[in-house]
Amino acid sequence: MSSGPSLRDQPAAHGGHRLRDERARALAARARARAATWTGAMARLSVADVLSAPPAGHTGLIMSGTADDFPDLRRWTERWPAAAVVLRLLAVGALSFTIVHTGHPAAWALGGVAAVAGVMWAVSAVRRTPGLVFAIGVFAVCGAVLAGTGLAEPSGLTYVFMSLLYLQAVVEPRVTALYVGAAVIVAGAISAVAAHNGSQFPWIIAVSVGGYVFGDARRSRRLAVERAQDLLVMTRRANTEQAHAAALAERGRIARDVHDVLAHSLSGLAIQLEAADALLTDHTDVERAHTMVIRARRLAREGLSEVRRAVAALREDVKPPQESLALLAADYTEDTGWPATFEVAGGPVPQLSVETAQTLQRAAQEALTNARKHAPGAAVALRLAVGTDDMVDTVTLTIENAPSTTGSAPLASSGGGWGLVGLRERVDLVGGSVEAGATAEGGFRVTVVVPVAEDAQAAALGD
Repeated sequence: MSSGPSLRDQPAAHGGHRLRDERARALAARARARAATWTGAMARLSVADVLSAPPAGHTGLIMSGTADDFPDLRRWTERWPAAAVVLRLLAVGALSFTIVHTGHPAAWALGGVAAVAGVMWAVSAVRRTPGLVFAIGVFAVCGAVLAGTGLAEPSGLTYVFMSLLYLQAVVEPRVTALYVGAAVIVAGAISAVAAHNGSQFPWIIAVSVGGYVFGDARRSRRLAVERAQDLLVMTRRANTEQAHAAALAERGRIARDVHDVLAHSLSGLAIQLEAADALLTDHTDVERAHTMVIRARRLAREGLSEVRRAVAALREDVKPPQESLALLAADYTEDTGWPATFEVAGGPVPQLSVETAQTLQRAAQEALTNARKHAPGAAVALRLAVGTDDMVDTVTLTIENAPSTTGSAPLASSGGGWGLVGLRERVDLVGGSVEAGATAEGGFRVTVVVPVAEDAQAAALGD
């Protein structure tokens, strides 16, 4: 990556990049909101209460991810409709056979009409005809008459139960089952009174109510499965959208890492090589020029190593900030020959998360890089302070450089304008803030404040 820009540079030329990052963050927020909304909808549906428990090894219907996790009795009828037709025909045939063996011509007539209606119901598993609801109504009324007259009680009651169960479970509108049930009760009452067989009427009512209740339970089960399947689809879409947003955010994070690393290492490399070139050109101090070339080589190797880690996005532990910042100050003095100091104030530094510790390190690297470019020869002071801000424990990093001691800054024009943007984005991700500006003495100061309460808790959990 190109060397970083000055904190003094204005980010106006990079509005498109900021817009892209803002869109990525907005996309992630929208995906999280949708996931939360659909999760609440799943809880309100109480699918787990309606459906049977998932088999062993499954965590739940919504998250299992396959249609086989929705145990509905209609699955095999949809998969093999011809088998459903055969099974229904066998049921109607068995009931008709028992009616034939009653030996009553009236029962045969009613049984024949019911059989025709039953065949239409059986074929509906493959092809639904316009008169299906009427046929099932006839099927149920014939059963009520057979049961009420006592000509074929078991077969008649079975007709009633099957008809009302199917109507309430499948047919729309739902009130259709109520109309047919009322017709069944009226036909059964009239038949029982006409045949002086009042003992059958309570059975007709009980079977009618039972068929309606079982059908309603089956309808609720089916609707719950359909809703669960819809929620599964929406959850998959939300997960895909959130993963895409997370990928965009991760790409931005890696880009900031690469920028921070190269801005630090390449600026130091350029300074060492320029000094070595000047010494070799004047033939004044070849030994010192050789030492600078060695330092430049070390900076190049360290920069490559850092870039590899950033590109690989490794989540490895980093050094505590007091160690990494002290090392940066020492390296700055060794590489440039300009004074740099580091101190810790306010007590011991608490344990920070990897992201926060790395953010402080990258902020110091960026500030030191800009001090090299814009204030050559100036002394730099790094200060890490522990304090409290609005009842929240914080760590404040201050990097301040004095005015330049030379008249020129040959590296001031280098960089691509990403320093301030990248630094602010990085600190914002850990809930911190950045202030940057000139000092009264003509130098420059960068202040980074990050919270530590959440980091300490995360570290404790990690331990």
